[in-house]
Amino acid sequence: MPVALRTLIWSSLFLLAALGWWCLQGWPREVPEAGVERVACVSYAPFRLPGESPFDATFRVARERIVDDLRLLAPRTRCVRTYSIDQGLDQVPGAARELGMQVLLGVWIGRDRDKNRVELERALSLANAHADVVRGLIIGNEVMLRRELPERELLALLQQAQAATAVPVTYADVWEFWLRHPQLAAAVDFLTIHILPYWEDEPVGVAAAVEHVRDVYRTMQQHFAGRTILIGETGWPRAGRARQQAQPGRVEQARFVRSFVAAAQTEGLPYNLIEAFDQPWKRRLEGAMGGYWGLLDSAGEAAFPWHGPVTADEHWRGGLAAGGAGLLLAGTIAWARRQRGIAWLAQTLAGAAIGAVLFAQWRYALSWHRDALELAIGAGGAMLGAVFGWLAVARGSSARALRIAGPLPGIYRLLSLRADAADAAHTSTAPHDAALSLLRALFLLGAAATMLLLVFDARYRGFPWPLFALPAGALLLLAAAGERLPNDAREERLLAWIVVLAAPLVIAFERPTNTEALAFVGLLLVLVVAGFGFPHRSMYRAPERTSTIAPSSAPSTDGSNE
Repeated sequence: MPVALRTLIWSSLFLLAALGWWCLQGWPREVPEAGVERVACVSYAPFRLPGESPFDATFRVARERIVDDLRLLAPRTRCVRTYSIDQGLDQVPGAARELGMQVLLGVWIGRDRDKNRVELERALSLANAHADVVRGLIIGNEVMLRRELPERELLALLQQAQAATAVPVTYADVWEFWLRHPQLAAAVDFLTIHILPYWEDEPVGVAAAVEHVRDVYRTMQQHFAGRTILIGETGWPRAGRARQQAQPGRVEQARFVRSFVAAAQTEGLPYNLIEAFDQPWKRRLEGAMGGYWGLLDSAGEAAFPWHGPVTADEHWRGGLAAGGAGLLLAGTIAWARRQRGIAWLAQTLAGAAIGAVLFAQWRYALSWHRDALELAIGAGGAMLGAVFGWLAVARGSSARALRIAGPLPGIYRLLSLRADAADAAHTSTAPHDAALSLLRALFLLGAAATMLLLVFDARYRGFPWPLFALPAGALLLLAAAGERLPNDAREERLLAWIVVLAAPLVIAFERPTNTEALAFVGLLLVLVVAGFGFPHRSMYRAPERTSTIAPSSAPSTDGSNE
Protein backbone atom coordinates (compact mmCIF):
# COMPACT_ATOMS: atom_id res chain seq x y z
CA MET A 1 0.00 0.00 0.00
CA PRO A 2 1.43 3.43 -0.91
CA VAL A 3 2.76 5.37 2.07
CA ALA A 4 0.61 8.41 1.31
CA LEU A 5 -2.51 6.25 1.36
CA ARG A 6 -1.47 4.71 4.68
CA THR A 7 -1.01 8.22 6.06
CA LEU A 8 -4.50 9.16 4.88
CA ILE A 9 -6.01 6.10 6.55
CA TRP A 10 -4.23 6.78 9.86
CA SER A 11 -5.24 10.44 9.76
CA SER A 12 -8.86 9.44 9.13
CA LEU A 13 -8.87 6.94 12.01
CA PHE A 14 -7.34 9.47 14.39
CA LEU A 15 -9.94 12.05 13.41
CA LEU A 16 -12.77 9.56 13.95
CA ALA A 17 -11.38 8.75 17.41
CA ALA A 18 -11.10 12.44 18.34
CA LEU A 19 -14.59 13.34 17.14
CA GLY A 20 -16.01 10.18 18.67
CA TRP A 21 -14.54 11.20 22.03
CA TRP A 22 -16.29 14.56 21.92
CA CYS A 23 -19.59 13.04 20.81
CA LEU A 24 -19.34 10.66 23.76
CA GLN A 25 -18.79 13.62 26.10
CA GLY A 26 -21.98 15.19 24.78
CA TRP A 27 -24.09 12.05 24.95
CA PRO A 28 -26.92 12.61 27.50
CA ARG A 29 -26.78 10.11 30.39
CA GLU A 30 -29.81 9.22 32.44
CA VAL A 31 -29.30 10.05 36.13
CA PRO A 32 -31.72 9.27 39.02
CA GLU A 33 -33.83 12.18 40.25
CA ALA A 34 -33.33 13.58 43.75
CA GLY A 35 -37.06 13.92 44.40
CA VAL A 36 -36.59 17.20 46.31
CA GLU A 37 -35.60 20.72 45.31
CA ARG A 38 -33.50 21.57 48.36
CA VAL A 39 -30.70 19.72 50.09
CA ALA A 40 -30.42 19.63 53.87
CA CYS A 41 -27.20 21.66 54.24
CA VAL A 42 -24.05 22.53 52.28
CA SER A 43 -20.52 23.54 53.24
CA TYR A 44 -19.91 27.20 52.47
CA ALA A 45 -16.57 28.95 51.93
CA PRO A 46 -16.30 32.21 49.97
CA PHE A 47 -12.89 31.49 48.40
CA ARG A 48 -14.14 30.79 44.89
CA LEU A 49 -12.65 33.59 42.78
CA PRO A 50 -9.11 33.70 41.32
CA GLY A 51 -6.46 34.41 43.94
CA GLU A 52 -8.76 33.89 46.93
CA SER A 53 -7.56 31.49 49.60
CA PRO A 54 -7.97 30.92 53.35
CA PHE A 55 -4.17 30.99 53.50
CA ASP A 56 -4.18 34.68 52.55
CA ALA A 57 -4.24 36.41 55.93
CA THR A 58 -5.07 39.76 54.30
CA PHE A 59 -8.24 38.51 52.62
CA ARG A 60 -11.55 39.47 54.22
CA VAL A 61 -14.81 38.68 52.53
CA ALA A 62 -17.28 41.59 52.33
CA ARG A 63 -20.70 41.20 53.88
CA GLU A 64 -22.33 42.01 50.53
CA ARG A 65 -20.50 39.10 48.97
CA ILE A 66 -21.71 36.72 51.68
CA VAL A 67 -25.28 37.89 51.21
CA ASP A 68 -25.02 37.43 47.45
CA ASP A 69 -23.60 33.94 47.89
CA LEU A 70 -26.32 32.91 50.33
CA ARG A 71 -28.98 34.27 47.96
CA LEU A 72 -27.60 31.96 45.28
CA LEU A 73 -27.79 29.07 47.73
CA ALA A 74 -31.19 29.84 49.27
CA PRO A 75 -33.22 28.14 46.47
CA ARG A 76 -31.09 25.01 46.96
CA THR A 77 -30.75 24.80 50.76
CA ARG A 78 -31.79 26.47 54.02
CA CYS A 79 -28.56 25.67 55.86
CA VAL A 80 -24.83 26.28 55.42
CA ARG A 81 -21.84 24.88 57.26
CA THR A 82 -18.75 27.05 57.78
CA TYR A 83 -15.26 26.05 58.91
CA SER A 84 -13.97 29.24 60.51
CA ILE A 85 -15.09 32.64 61.73
CA ASP A 86 -11.93 34.34 60.48
CA GLN A 87 -11.53 36.48 57.31
CA GLY A 88 -15.03 37.91 57.54
CA LEU A 89 -16.89 34.62 58.05
CA ASP A 90 -18.15 35.87 61.40
CA GLN A 91 -20.70 37.77 59.27
CA VAL A 92 -22.37 34.59 58.01
CA PRO A 93 -24.89 34.13 60.89
CA GLY A 94 -26.20 37.67 60.53
CA ALA A 95 -26.50 37.34 56.75
CA ALA A 96 -28.19 33.95 57.14
CA ARG A 97 -30.81 35.42 59.48
CA GLU A 98 -31.84 37.93 56.81
CA LEU A 99 -32.53 35.08 54.38
CA GLY A 100 -34.18 32.72 56.87
CA MET A 101 -31.27 30.27 56.83
CA GLN A 102 -29.46 28.36 59.57
CA VAL A 103 -25.76 27.85 60.17
CA LEU A 104 -23.53 25.05 61.38
CA LEU A 105 -20.83 27.39 62.70
CA GLY A 106 -17.29 26.10 62.35
CA VAL A 107 -14.37 26.94 64.62
CA TRP A 108 -10.99 26.29 63.04
CA ILE A 109 -8.65 24.44 65.37
CA GLY A 110 -5.02 23.87 64.41
CA ARG A 111 -1.50 23.78 65.83
CA ASP A 112 -1.47 27.42 66.95
CA ARG A 113 -2.89 27.16 70.46
CA ASP A 114 -3.11 30.92 71.03
CA LYS A 115 -5.08 31.33 67.82
CA ASN A 116 -7.30 28.39 68.81
CA ARG A 117 -8.16 30.12 72.09
CA VAL A 118 -9.00 33.44 70.43
CA GLU A 119 -11.08 31.79 67.69
CA LEU A 120 -13.03 29.69 70.17
CA GLU A 121 -13.82 32.66 72.41
CA ARG A 122 -15.04 34.69 69.44
CA ALA A 123 -17.10 31.77 68.14
CA LEU A 124 -18.77 31.22 71.50
CA SER A 125 -19.72 34.88 71.69
CA LEU A 126 -21.03 34.77 68.11
CA ALA A 127 -23.03 31.58 68.69
CA ASN A 128 -24.63 32.96 71.84
CA ALA A 129 -25.56 36.17 70.03
CA HIS A 130 -27.13 34.23 67.16
CA ALA A 131 -28.51 31.22 69.00
CA ASP A 132 -31.66 31.34 66.89
CA VAL A 133 -29.62 30.87 63.71
CA VAL A 134 -26.67 28.72 64.82
CA ARG A 135 -27.99 25.16 65.06
CA GLY A 136 -24.60 23.71 66.00
CA LEU A 137 -21.08 24.79 66.92
CA ILE A 138 -18.43 22.61 65.24
CA ILE A 139 -15.22 22.83 67.29
CA GLY A 140 -12.48 21.63 64.95
CA ASN A 141 -12.47 19.93 61.58
CA GLU A 142 -10.39 16.76 61.06
CA VAL A 143 -7.90 17.75 63.76
CA MET A 144 -7.23 14.10 64.59
CA LEU A 145 -6.82 13.21 60.93
CA ARG A 146 -4.18 15.94 60.50
CA ARG A 147 -2.60 15.10 63.90
CA GLU A 148 -2.48 18.79 64.80
CA LEU A 149 -3.42 18.40 68.48
CA PRO A 150 -3.40 15.57 70.98
CA GLU A 151 -6.80 14.20 71.90
CA ARG A 152 -6.69 15.58 75.47
CA GLU A 153 -6.31 19.18 74.22
CA LEU A 154 -9.21 18.83 71.81
CA LEU A 155 -11.30 17.35 74.63
CA ALA A 156 -10.49 20.37 76.78
CA LEU A 157 -11.66 22.77 74.05
CA LEU A 158 -14.91 20.85 73.63
CA GLN A 159 -15.54 20.88 77.35
CA GLN A 160 -14.82 24.60 77.48
CA ALA A 161 -17.40 25.18 74.75
CA GLN A 162 -19.99 22.98 76.48
CA ALA A 163 -19.66 25.07 79.62
CA ALA A 164 -19.98 28.41 77.79
CA THR A 165 -22.97 27.96 75.46
CA ALA A 166 -26.38 26.35 75.17
CA VAL A 167 -25.86 25.87 71.43
CA PRO A 168 -25.21 22.18 70.64
CA VAL A 169 -21.49 21.44 70.40
CA THR A 170 -19.86 18.90 68.09
CA TYR A 171 -16.57 17.95 66.49
CA ALA A 172 -16.12 16.87 62.83
CA ASP A 173 -13.79 14.19 61.50
CA VAL A 174 -13.59 11.28 59.10
CA TRP A 175 -15.69 8.42 60.43
CA GLU A 176 -12.71 6.09 61.11
CA PHE A 177 -11.20 8.67 63.47
CA TRP A 178 -14.32 8.67 65.62
CA LEU A 179 -13.80 4.93 66.03
CA ARG A 180 -10.14 5.53 66.96
CA HIS A 181 -11.02 8.31 69.43
CA PRO A 182 -14.35 7.28 70.98
CA GLN A 183 -13.64 9.38 74.08
CA LEU A 184 -14.49 12.48 72.06
CA ALA A 185 -18.10 11.36 71.81
CA ALA A 186 -18.61 12.03 75.53
CA ALA A 187 -17.71 15.70 75.06
CA VAL A 188 -20.15 16.52 72.23
CA ASP A 189 -23.91 16.83 71.89
CA PHE A 190 -23.87 15.02 68.55
CA LEU A 191 -21.25 13.40 66.34
CA THR A 192 -20.33 14.93 62.97
CA ILE A 193 -18.82 12.33 60.69
CA HIS A 194 -17.31 12.64 57.21
CA ILE A 195 -18.00 9.88 54.68
CA LEU A 196 -16.33 10.53 51.34
CA PRO A 197 -16.38 7.36 49.21
CA TYR A 198 -13.95 8.82 46.67
CA TRP A 199 -11.29 9.56 49.32
CA GLU A 200 -11.58 6.30 51.27
CA ASP A 201 -8.39 4.29 51.76
CA GLU A 202 -10.17 1.72 49.60
CA PRO A 203 -12.03 4.01 47.18
CA VAL A 204 -15.62 3.16 46.34
CA GLY A 205 -17.01 3.59 42.82
CA VAL A 206 -20.01 5.82 42.28
CA ALA A 207 -22.28 2.83 41.61
CA ALA A 208 -21.81 1.62 45.19
CA ALA A 209 -21.07 4.98 46.85
CA VAL A 210 -24.52 5.76 48.28
CA GLU A 211 -24.84 2.29 49.75
CA HIS A 212 -21.36 2.69 51.24
CA VAL A 213 -22.42 5.90 52.98
CA ARG A 214 -25.52 4.19 54.36
CA ASP A 215 -23.48 1.20 55.56
CA VAL A 216 -20.96 3.43 57.35
CA TYR A 217 -23.78 5.42 58.94
CA ARG A 218 -25.40 2.22 60.25
CA THR A 219 -22.02 1.05 61.60
CA MET A 220 -21.58 4.34 63.45
CA GLN A 221 -25.11 4.12 64.85
CA GLN A 222 -24.34 0.67 66.22
CA HIS A 223 -21.02 1.76 67.68
CA PHE A 224 -22.42 4.95 69.26
CA ALA A 225 -25.84 3.63 70.15
CA GLY A 226 -28.37 6.25 71.14
CA ARG A 227 -26.28 9.16 69.91
CA THR A 228 -27.33 11.66 67.24
CA ILE A 229 -25.03 11.48 64.23
CA LEU A 230 -24.76 14.05 61.46
CA ILE A 231 -23.08 13.24 58.15
CA GLY A 232 -21.01 16.41 58.12
CA GLU A 233 -19.42 15.88 54.71
CA THR A 234 -20.30 13.72 51.77
CA GLY A 235 -20.13 14.39 48.06
CA TRP A 236 -18.35 13.55 44.83
CA PRO A 237 -15.70 15.39 42.74
CA ARG A 238 -16.53 16.58 39.24
CA ALA A 239 -12.94 16.61 37.95
CA GLY A 240 -9.62 14.96 38.69
CA ARG A 241 -8.15 11.49 38.39
CA ALA A 242 -9.67 8.11 39.06
CA ARG A 243 -8.80 6.34 42.31
CA GLN A 244 -9.24 2.67 41.53
CA GLN A 245 -12.89 2.40 40.42
CA ALA A 246 -13.83 5.82 41.85
CA GLN A 247 -14.02 8.01 38.74
CA PRO A 248 -14.62 11.79 39.06
CA GLY A 249 -16.89 13.43 36.54
CA ARG A 250 -19.90 15.62 35.95
CA VAL A 251 -22.21 12.66 35.37
CA GLU A 252 -20.76 10.85 38.39
CA GLN A 253 -21.21 13.88 40.64
CA ALA A 254 -24.81 14.32 39.54
CA ARG A 255 -25.48 10.62 40.03
CA PHE A 256 -24.07 10.53 43.55
CA VAL A 257 -25.63 13.76 44.79
CA ARG A 258 -29.09 13.09 43.38
CA SER A 259 -29.11 9.45 44.53
CA PHE A 260 -27.79 10.28 47.99
CA VAL A 261 -30.26 13.12 48.55
CA ALA A 262 -33.13 10.80 47.54
CA ALA A 263 -31.88 8.07 49.89
CA ALA A 264 -31.39 10.52 52.76
CA GLN A 265 -34.91 11.85 52.25
CA THR A 266 -36.34 8.32 52.33
CA GLU A 267 -34.34 7.12 55.33
CA GLY A 268 -34.24 10.35 57.32
CA LEU A 269 -30.44 10.74 57.29
CA PRO A 270 -29.22 14.13 58.55
CA TYR A 271 -26.45 15.38 56.26
CA ASN A 272 -24.38 18.21 54.91
CA LEU A 273 -23.01 18.11 51.36
CA ILE A 274 -19.54 19.28 50.46
CA GLU A 275 -19.85 21.79 49.02
CA ALA A 276 -21.70 24.93 47.94
CA PHE A 277 -19.17 26.46 45.51
CA ASP A 278 -16.13 25.01 43.78
CA GLN A 279 -12.93 25.95 45.61
CA PRO A 280 -10.10 26.50 43.08
CA TRP A 281 -7.51 27.10 45.81
CA LYS A 282 -7.80 23.47 46.95
CA ARG A 283 -6.27 22.29 43.68
CA ARG A 284 -2.85 23.33 44.94
CA LEU A 285 -3.24 20.92 47.87
CA GLU A 286 -5.21 18.06 46.35
CA GLY A 287 -4.90 18.35 42.58
CA ALA A 288 -7.93 18.88 40.38
CA MET A 289 -9.93 16.56 42.66
CA GLY A 290 -9.90 19.14 45.44
CA GLY A 291 -11.37 22.02 43.50
CA TYR A 292 -14.57 20.65 41.99
CA TRP A 293 -17.02 19.40 44.62
CA GLY A 294 -19.47 22.30 44.40
CA LEU A 295 -23.16 22.22 43.59
CA LEU A 296 -22.28 25.54 41.97
CA ASP A 297 -19.11 26.30 40.07
CA SER A 298 -16.77 29.16 40.98
CA ALA A 299 -18.84 31.54 38.84
CA GLY A 300 -22.01 30.66 40.75
CA GLU A 301 -23.57 28.59 37.95
CA ALA A 302 -25.08 25.15 38.51
CA ALA A 303 -22.32 22.55 38.22
CA PHE A 304 -24.78 20.02 36.80
CA PRO A 305 -28.53 20.03 36.05
CA TRP A 306 -30.74 19.09 38.98
CA HIS A 307 -33.25 17.38 36.69
CA GLY A 308 -33.02 15.28 33.54
CA PRO A 309 -30.10 13.76 31.65
CA VAL A 310 -26.53 14.95 32.21
CA THR A 311 -23.62 15.23 29.76
CA ALA A 312 -20.03 14.48 30.75
CA ASP A 313 -18.82 17.85 29.45
CA GLU A 314 -21.21 20.70 28.78
CA HIS A 315 -18.63 22.21 26.42
CA TRP A 316 -18.47 19.16 24.13
CA ARG A 317 -19.56 21.20 21.12
CA GLY A 318 -16.37 23.22 21.55
CA GLY A 319 -14.38 20.08 20.76
CA LEU A 320 -16.27 19.62 17.50
CA ALA A 321 -15.88 23.30 16.67
CA ALA A 322 -12.13 23.11 17.35
CA GLY A 323 -11.95 20.16 15.00
CA GLY A 324 -13.72 22.19 12.33
CA ALA A 325 -11.36 25.11 12.84
CA GLY A 326 -8.37 22.78 12.60
CA LEU A 327 -9.73 21.32 9.37
CA LEU A 328 -10.09 24.74 7.74
CA LEU A 329 -6.69 25.96 8.90
CA ALA A 330 -4.83 22.79 7.92
CA GLY A 331 -6.57 22.60 4.57
CA THR A 332 -5.67 26.18 3.79
CA ILE A 333 -2.03 25.72 4.79
CA ALA A 334 -1.70 22.49 2.82
CA TRP A 335 -3.22 24.09 -0.28
CA ALA A 336 -0.88 27.06 0.03
CA ARG A 337 2.04 24.59 0.17
CA ARG A 338 0.83 23.18 -3.17
CA GLN A 339 -0.34 19.92 -1.66
CA ARG A 340 -3.00 18.18 -3.74
CA GLY A 341 -4.92 14.93 -3.81
CA ILE A 342 -4.21 12.40 -1.07
CA ALA A 343 -1.52 14.57 0.51
CA TRP A 344 -3.88 17.53 0.84
CA LEU A 345 -6.71 15.37 2.19
CA ALA A 346 -4.46 13.62 4.75
CA GLN A 347 -3.10 16.91 6.08
CA THR A 348 -6.56 18.47 6.21
CA LEU A 349 -8.07 15.57 8.18
CA ALA A 350 -5.08 15.51 10.49
CA GLY A 351 -5.57 19.22 11.16
CA ALA A 352 -9.15 18.53 12.24
CA ALA A 353 -7.98 15.79 14.61
CA ILE A 354 -5.28 18.05 16.03
CA GLY A 355 -7.83 20.81 16.69
CA ALA A 356 -10.18 18.44 18.53
CA VAL A 357 -7.37 17.06 20.72
CA LEU A 358 -6.02 20.54 21.49
CA PHE A 359 -9.44 21.48 22.86
CA ALA A 360 -9.34 18.38 25.07
CA GLN A 361 -5.94 19.52 26.34
CA TRP A 362 -7.39 22.96 27.07
CA ARG A 363 -10.23 21.43 29.08
CA TYR A 364 -7.72 19.29 30.97
CA ALA A 365 -5.54 22.33 31.67
CA LEU A 366 -8.47 24.30 33.12
CA SER A 367 -8.99 21.57 35.71
CA TRP A 368 -5.41 20.69 36.54
CA HIS A 369 -3.14 23.67 35.94
CA ARG A 370 -3.01 25.94 38.96
CA ASP A 371 -1.20 29.06 37.82
CA ALA A 372 0.08 30.94 34.78
CA LEU A 373 3.35 29.00 34.74
CA GLU A 374 1.64 25.62 34.62
CA LEU A 375 -0.76 26.87 31.98
CA ALA A 376 2.16 28.11 29.90
CA ILE A 377 4.00 24.78 30.23
CA GLY A 378 0.85 22.87 29.33
CA ALA A 379 0.15 25.13 26.37
CA GLY A 380 3.73 24.75 25.18
CA GLY A 381 3.49 20.97 25.36
CA ALA A 382 0.19 21.00 23.50
CA MET A 383 1.61 23.17 20.74
CA LEU A 384 4.67 20.93 20.40
CA GLY A 385 2.35 17.94 20.13
CA ALA A 386 0.38 19.70 17.39
CA VAL A 387 3.59 20.51 15.51
CA PHE A 388 4.73 16.90 15.92
CA GLY A 389 1.47 15.62 14.47
CA TRP A 390 1.50 18.05 11.58
CA LEU A 391 5.12 17.33 10.61
CA ALA A 392 4.53 13.59 10.77
CA VAL A 393 1.52 13.83 8.47
CA ALA A 394 3.34 16.14 6.07
CA ARG A 395 6.28 13.73 5.91
CA GLY A 396 4.19 10.60 5.49
CA SER A 397 1.89 12.07 2.87
CA SER A 398 4.81 12.88 0.55
CA ALA A 399 6.14 9.43 -0.37
CA ARG A 400 8.81 10.60 -2.80
CA ALA A 401 10.28 13.12 -0.36
CA LEU A 402 10.16 10.48 2.35
CA ARG A 403 12.17 7.94 0.34
CA ILE A 404 14.76 10.49 -0.65
CA ALA A 405 15.09 11.99 2.84
CA GLY A 406 16.13 8.83 4.64
CA PRO A 407 15.25 7.71 8.19
CA LEU A 408 15.10 10.06 11.15
CA PRO A 409 18.32 10.20 13.20
CA GLY A 410 18.53 9.48 16.91
CA ILE A 411 18.78 12.45 19.24
CA TYR A 412 22.47 11.84 20.03
CA ARG A 413 23.45 11.64 16.39
CA LEU A 414 21.30 14.69 15.65
CA LEU A 415 22.93 16.80 18.37
CA SER A 416 26.46 15.52 17.92
CA LEU A 417 26.76 17.52 14.67
CA ARG A 418 29.24 15.07 13.26
CA ALA A 419 29.85 15.93 9.65
CA ASP A 420 29.87 12.36 8.48
CA ALA A 421 27.03 11.04 10.66
CA ALA A 422 24.15 11.53 8.26
CA ASP A 423 26.09 10.18 5.33
CA ALA A 424 27.34 7.15 7.23
CA ALA A 425 23.86 6.05 8.37
CA HIS A 426 21.95 7.55 5.43
CA THR A 427 19.75 9.55 7.85
CA SER A 428 17.86 12.71 7.05
CA THR A 429 19.40 16.12 7.61
CA ALA A 430 16.30 18.11 6.58
CA PRO A 431 15.28 20.73 9.20
CA HIS A 432 11.73 19.42 9.56
CA ASP A 433 13.06 15.87 10.03
CA ALA A 434 15.49 17.11 12.66
CA ALA A 435 12.48 18.66 14.40
CA LEU A 436 10.68 15.30 14.28
CA SER A 437 13.68 13.56 15.85
CA LEU A 438 13.89 16.16 18.58
CA LEU A 439 10.14 15.95 19.31
CA ARG A 440 10.25 12.17 19.38
CA ALA A 441 12.96 12.28 22.05
CA LEU A 442 11.21 15.05 23.96
CA PHE A 443 7.92 13.20 24.26
CA LEU A 444 9.65 9.94 25.15
CA LEU A 445 11.35 11.91 27.93
CA GLY A 446 7.98 13.33 29.00
CA ALA A 447 6.41 9.86 29.00
CA ALA A 448 9.24 8.43 31.11
CA ALA A 449 9.08 11.31 33.61
CA THR A 450 5.30 11.02 33.88
CA MET A 451 5.46 7.30 34.58
CA LEU A 452 8.11 7.77 37.26
CA LEU A 453 5.95 10.41 38.96
CA LEU A 454 2.98 8.03 38.87
CA VAL A 455 5.14 5.37 40.53
CA PHE A 456 6.60 7.54 43.29
CA ASP A 457 4.14 10.43 43.80
CA ALA A 458 0.78 9.57 42.28
CA ARG A 459 -1.94 10.56 44.77
CA TYR A 460 -2.58 14.09 43.50
CA ARG A 461 -1.39 13.63 39.92
CA GLY A 462 -3.56 13.19 36.88
CA PHE A 463 -3.35 11.12 33.72
CA PRO A 464 -2.65 13.79 31.07
CA TRP A 465 -3.77 11.76 28.07
CA PRO A 466 -4.49 14.77 25.78
CA LEU A 467 -0.84 15.84 26.08
CA PHE A 468 0.39 12.48 24.76
CA ALA A 469 -2.41 11.66 22.31
CA LEU A 470 -0.96 13.71 19.45
CA PRO A 471 2.64 12.45 19.90
CA ALA A 472 1.34 8.87 20.04
CA GLY A 473 -0.63 9.48 16.87
CA ALA A 474 2.38 11.06 15.18
CA LEU A 475 4.65 8.14 16.07
CA LEU A 476 2.04 5.61 14.94
CA LEU A 477 1.81 7.41 11.63
CA LEU A 478 5.59 7.49 11.22
CA ALA A 479 5.80 3.80 12.09
CA ALA A 480 3.08 2.98 9.57
CA ALA A 481 5.00 4.99 6.99
CA GLY A 482 8.10 2.87 7.55
CA GLU A 483 10.02 4.75 10.23
CA ARG A 484 12.08 2.81 12.78
CA LEU A 485 14.24 3.94 15.66
CA PRO A 486 17.92 3.78 14.62
CA ASN A 487 20.04 1.12 16.27
CA ASP A 488 22.32 3.74 17.81
CA ALA A 489 19.44 5.68 19.45
CA ARG A 490 20.43 4.57 22.94
CA GLU A 491 18.89 7.56 24.72
CA GLU A 492 15.46 7.01 23.19
CA ARG A 493 15.64 3.31 24.01
CA LEU A 494 16.49 4.01 27.63
CA LEU A 495 13.49 6.33 27.96
CA ALA A 496 11.25 3.79 26.30
CA TRP A 497 12.38 1.03 28.66
CA ILE A 498 11.64 3.26 31.66
CA VAL A 499 8.05 3.53 30.46
CA VAL A 500 7.80 -0.21 29.82
CA LEU A 501 9.25 -1.19 33.21
CA ALA A 502 7.19 1.39 35.12
CA ALA A 503 3.92 0.33 33.47
CA PRO A 504 3.23 -2.77 35.62
CA LEU A 505 4.12 -0.85 38.78
CA VAL A 506 1.61 1.90 37.95
CA ILE A 507 -1.09 -0.67 37.24
CA ALA A 508 -0.28 -2.51 40.48
CA PHE A 509 -0.49 0.69 42.54
CA GLU A 510 -3.63 1.97 40.82
CA ARG A 511 -5.23 -1.49 40.64
CA PRO A 512 -6.70 -3.01 37.46
CA THR A 513 -10.10 -1.58 38.42
CA ASN A 514 -8.78 1.89 37.53
CA THR A 515 -9.77 1.96 33.86
CA GLU A 516 -8.45 5.52 33.45
CA ALA A 517 -4.99 4.42 34.58
CA LEU A 518 -5.14 1.38 32.31
CA ALA A 519 -6.05 3.53 29.32
CA PHE A 520 -3.31 6.07 30.05
CA VAL A 521 -0.60 3.47 30.55
CA GLY A 522 -1.78 1.80 27.37
CA LEU A 523 -1.48 5.09 25.50
CA LEU A 524 2.12 5.58 26.65
CA LEU A 525 2.97 2.01 25.71
CA VAL A 526 1.54 2.64 22.24
CA LEU A 527 3.71 5.76 22.06
CA VAL A 528 6.80 3.71 22.98
CA VAL A 529 6.08 0.84 20.59
CA ALA A 530 5.33 3.25 17.76
CA GLY A 531 8.53 5.12 18.57
CA PHE A 532 10.51 1.91 18.01
CA GLY A 533 8.70 1.32 14.73
CA PHE A 534 7.16 -1.77 13.15
CA PRO A 535 9.21 -4.59 11.58
CA HIS A 536 9.09 -4.34 7.78
CA ARG A 537 11.24 -3.98 4.72
CA SER A 538 12.88 -0.57 4.62
CA MET A 539 11.41 1.81 2.09
CA TYR A 540 14.43 4.06 2.01
CA ARG A 541 16.80 4.06 -0.90
CA ALA A 542 20.34 3.03 -0.16
CA PRO A 543 22.74 5.96 -0.32
CA GLU A 544 24.50 6.39 -3.57
CA ARG A 545 28.24 6.63 -3.00
CA THR A 546 30.99 7.69 -5.39
CA SER A 547 34.30 6.00 -4.76
CA THR A 548 37.21 8.27 -3.95
CA ILE A 549 39.77 5.67 -5.14
CA ALA A 550 40.83 5.90 -8.79
CA PRO A 551 40.12 2.68 -10.69
CA SER A 552 43.16 0.74 -11.78
CA SER A 553 44.00 0.64 -15.49
CA ALA A 554 42.89 -2.34 -17.49
CA PRO A 555 45.75 -4.78 -17.98
CA SER A 556 47.54 -4.41 -21.28
CA THR A 557 47.48 -7.22 -23.73
CA ASP A 558 51.10 -6.65 -24.51
CA GLY A 559 52.24 -6.50 -20.92
CA SER A 560 53.37 -2.87 -21.20
CA ASN A 561 51.28 -1.51 -18.29
CA GLU A 562 54.26 -1.35 -16.01
